Amino acid sequence: MKWKAKSAIAFALCGSLIAAGYLLFASDDGGLAKVHKGIESEFVEVSHIDGDSLSALNQESTVLFDVREASEFSVSHLKGAFRVDPGMSTQEFIAQFADLSEGKTAIFYCSVGQRSSDLANRVQDALISSGAKAAYNLEGGIFKWHNESRPLYTSGTKSTSYVHPYNPVWGRMVNDQNNTRY
Repeated sequence: MKWKAKSAIAFALCGSLIAAGYLLFASDDGGLAKVHKGIESEFVEVSHIDGDSLSALNQESTVLFDVREASEFSVSHLKGAFRVDPGMSTQEFIAQFADLSEGKTAIFYCSVGQRSSDLANRVQDALISSGAKAAYNLEGGIFKWHNESRPLYTSGTKSTSYVHPYNPVWGRMVNDQNNTRY
């Protein structure tokens, strides 16, 4: 098995174990907040931004990175977001996105913030050295964004009310189960 495939499997297993631990203590009403506290304690070097603060930023000076799989991104994403492979190396990320991020605030998000915090933690120093103003992880990820009835998009600028639940366990963090789609 190639190293990249083994890394992906290890990453998935690690993420699943962390998720299981968070969810053991997460209630339906405050689950995302508890998950976020765990993410903050795991990724102490990563700054976080809430939905209101993100909405208040000038879109022209912001670049959004959706750190989910293609199948998740195709269901919905934040307007103008670029999909980034969760396992992307720092070198690959900088080669692909440094110019796009120059002079801008980079916002990373995934379903709840685990994968995006991991990527932000790995690339933020190099990204800022390459000219980005700042890097943040979106608190609560796309699930919290969706739970707060904020706009989601598919196929470019077409709006949608659906969100990909990642899996049945994590999907419990989505308040409106009727608006989940795989």
